[in-house]
Amino acid sequence: MHQATHPLVDAAARALFNRHAPAGRDPYGNYTDAGYEVDTSRRVGWVRVKHQLPPVDLLDDDRPSDDERADERHAAVEAYTATLRDSGWTVDPSSARAATPTCSPSPTSPWRTPDCAR
Repeated sequence: MHQATHPLVDAAARALFNRHAPAGRDPYGNYTDAGYEVDTSRRVGWVRVKHQLPPVDLLDDDRPSDDERADERHAAVEAYTATLRDSGWTVDPSSARAATPTCSPSPTSPWRTPDCAR
């Protein structure tokens, strides 16, 4: 059964799709490929964009360290932020420096309320 996607989530995903790959998942919902994921936000008129990574193989001696994975997440969120800004979105980067970075974009338009324009 197909689940409807929020229009802002769909719009942000479309803006990112031309330059970035979405996170891949298997039929059970486990991440298989690194990429972006867009979800609704608690803030009205905004969405959350984050970078998802598949789990590491703990038996692989060449697996990336936690710091390397964190660096990848931060670099990817910075790239997503730039892409969304280039596409005309307003981005609140306040959570981009968190342990699990996200960016919060909102479409730039004259009808937005002042509390969404931060």
